[in-house]
Amino acid sequence: GPEGSVRLAIRRRAAQQLRDSAYAWNPYLDPIRNSASSLPNFMANMVLAPFHIIANAEISDIQNIVLKQENGVPIFIKNIGSVEINHPIPSGVLGYTFQNDEIGKTDVDSSVQGLVAMRRWGDTNEMGERIRAKVKEINENYLPKGIQMKTSYDRSDLVNYTLRTIGMTLFEGISIVTLVLVFFIGSVRASLVVVATIPFSMLFAFILMQFSGIPASLLSLGAIDFGIIVDGAVIMVENIMRRYRDATRDEKNMGINFFTTNAASEVGQEIFFSIAIIILAYLPIFSFERIEGRLFKPMAFTISYAILGAMIFALTAIPVLMTILYRKYFEDANPGPIEWHNHFYDWVEKKYKRLISYLILKSKKTVLVAMLIVGLVITIGIFKLGSEFLPELDEGGFTIRAFFPVGISLQGAKQYPQKMRDVISKNEQVNVILTQLGRNDDGTDPLPANRLEIFIGLKDYKEWNEKITKQQLLIRLRDDLETTFPGVRFSFSQPIMDNLSEAIMGTIADLGVFVIGNDLNIMRDISEEVLKLIASMEGASEFGIEQEADSPQLNIKINREAIARYGINVSEIQQVIESAIGMSRISTLYEGPWRFGIVVRYSNDYRSTIRSVKNIPIISSKGERIPLSNLAQIDLVDGPTMIFRQQGRRNITVRTNIRGRDQGGFVAELRKKVEKTIKLPEGYRIEYGGQYENLARVGKRLVMVIPITILIIFSVLFLLYRNLSYVAVALSCIPLSLIGGIAGLLLRGYYFNVSAGVGFISLFGIATMAGVLYVSRTNQILRDHKDISIEEAAEKAAIIQLRPMLMTILLALLGLIPATLASGVGSDVQRPLATVIVGGLTSAMILVLTVLPSLYLLIVKKSISSEQTYATETYSYVDRIGIEEEEAGDKKDSKNSAKQRRKKKK
Repeated sequence: GPEGSVRLAIRRRAAQQLRDSAYAWNPYLDPIRNSASSLPNFMANMVLAPFHIIANAEISDIQNIVLKQENGVPIFIKNIGSVEINHPIPSGVLGYTFQNDEIGKTDVDSSVQGLVAMRRWGDTNEMGERIRAKVKEINENYLPKGIQMKTSYDRSDLVNYTLRTIGMTLFEGISIVTLVLVFFIGSVRASLVVVATIPFSMLFAFILMQFSGIPASLLSLGAIDFGIIVDGAVIMVENIMRRYRDATRDEKNMGINFFTTNAASEVGQEIFFSIAIIILAYLPIFSFERIEGRLFKPMAFTISYAILGAMIFALTAIPVLMTILYRKYFEDANPGPIEWHNHFYDWVEKKYKRLISYLILKSKKTVLVAMLIVGLVITIGIFKLGSEFLPELDEGGFTIRAFFPVGISLQGAKQYPQKMRDVISKNEQVNVILTQLGRNDDGTDPLPANRLEIFIGLKDYKEWNEKITKQQLLIRLRDDLETTFPGVRFSFSQPIMDNLSEAIMGTIADLGVFVIGNDLNIMRDISEEVLKLIASMEGASEFGIEQEADSPQLNIKINREAIARYGINVSEIQQVIESAIGMSRISTLYEGPWRFGIVVRYSNDYRSTIRSVKNIPIISSKGERIPLSNLAQIDLVDGPTMIFRQQGRRNITVRTNIRGRDQGGFVAELRKKVEKTIKLPEGYRIEYGGQYENLARVGKRLVMVIPITILIIFSVLFLLYRNLSYVAVALSCIPLSLIGGIAGLLLRGYYFNVSAGVGFISLFGIATMAGVLYVSRTNQILRDHKDISIEEAAEKAAIIQLRPMLMTILLALLGLIPATLASGVGSDVQRPLATVIVGGLTSAMILVLTVLPSLYLLIVKKSISSEQTYATETYSYVDRIGIEEEEAGDKKDSKNSAKQRRKKKK
């Protein structure tokens, strides 16, 4: 219950009947302080053993404290006042409404709430189970009849909903990946070899996550794409299967172990560098800080760990497994087909051969059209694609802040929480409503009486009978509340985002405009001008000034010349004001297990009006009673309700949420209007914060880190090819995939945000892998066939790469479609990311397969003087080292042979 205290209510008229002026006020305090307190607990060694010495006073003893004697008659405290157990005046009111189909509706106007804070890196589910068990134990064994603890908000519900969404998304992704593999590879055994990569890579990732302290959660597993994870395995299995299928009798005579090793080594280098590029593409995410770092770094690390594990499995385990599973087929003289005949793929390949032959003949036009498409889509994206920090994460509930007129008392505002809960509870989607009016006891929310916070918990979406979205429910609630309570301003948010934003950015709004300066009056004038500009802008919602308007204050200004004439100190007046009007704690009383503070103040009749305050007597040095009004100027004035500071400077915040348009465009328009309209005095400035502050910070970091990342990827590709032309062809896949990501965001009505940016970063690595595979295949064909032309090599490489490129791109694309379409709790952050990757891979699948051969032909042909020079020089740096080693070995063998011949002659 509320904290108790022992209050001495002094009746001033009774006290004034004591003719001794020394007992007007302050002299009461010392007798009470000396007589009512308990002695401290101390030790005394007596004879053989130590004893605790304790001297306690009781509440009844306080009434009999002697203040003085008159003619031998003692004057007690009870003669001039009353002694009572008192509770502090509440500064806030908590109420709740629970409703469900089983127990109906429970509504309580006054209640007590306790909050449980979890330690950092704690397990939410484990903590939730322990708390629920403890609450059950307290309800059954400790609480009096009629009192019960109920859970109003349990964060483990959000975790469970999120994990369920992740589980369903992962299951759907694995199922799609398996079906695509069986369809394209045409062999269940080979498909199972690829699928075996998933458990190995995830186990590898979980081990590294354990060492690096990353928990399995929405943030780490929500955007896992098994299609990307198995890409290396697909390339390895497809190449080995193709070599098995095309193997001649002489090659089979080498033995399956030797043959499989050669087949694996053909693509091992490309797999290693492709996976390295995908991991390097996540460098910008590894550099994230604050909120964005907490949200996306776990995902980047998890995917990197899983891809690294998949690469190890593809380079080591898959050749061994393929050797074991296909030994009988390889050694059989008449083994039959290695895979089922895919008529659909044969038809696609036939059509693709015709298309690619035509496009290579028209290579300049093909590249020109592709460049126009890329330029057009990027231009549209620049002008049409808005920006925001993050999509709003659906937490399964609402937080509403209601702002009543300034100056309303707690008693006056108490009537509204119940009425608002009645309005909200009419919606069957709501199961919990918690209202907190004013300030809570622990002081974590120091709000005035005109502030009401409402938490709304929603049922599981599957239990909603009315088929509406959460956003539609929000609009209905806002309209109902604003219609029912005119003059009250409402602001909508969500519990976790509300607390996080307010703690980090100082406001829960999408945008906070901070007016910083010294004079509050000037700052408020500027703030009102900014508010008018915001109110006139499209997309502004729930706007207002965060700090309330001035509220009535009783201003007591002491006249120092007057108090000097009466020999009174300023501290004496301040102590009287504090004790008589406020409440002065003078001692502590212990009674059993309870501890009470002893406070002294005037009774309510003598301090509730300005006139009674003016008549409070102050004792002069000569013992005269001087009214307070003779010693101070007492006025009722308007003064600031709250004063906020930022970096030591006063500030007033103008806040607004942004609905129906992007944050970046809104702020850019507001900046122009502010610079054009408002002239700031010297020493005053305007800053922009809220969610936009995070967006600006992330934008600056990406502008710095992404070029460095591209430079690193460029260096890796140059190490692989030692030729700028090949590097340019491989990197050209980035803009070809970029336009698909932009188109996906535009078609779904999403803005560019951090989640979408992470999708683009992931997309760059996957698209570059497609370019690396094609360039390496074309180079290999030119090395192996010295008499082939560059046009024929480009066409043949495109046809050979059709199946693996279709598989790798489709697997990555289809593996994320469930995440793209997910709508459950916790899916909001992953949808823009998945949309970008799916859209980008769609355009990459089309443009890389059609445009890249022509682009290769144009770029590479310019860098060589003739086809023969190209055919002899178009091998990678690593291959060149191997050939040089072979040539050195041949020279060494020839020298040894010459020495042996000379020995024979001798």
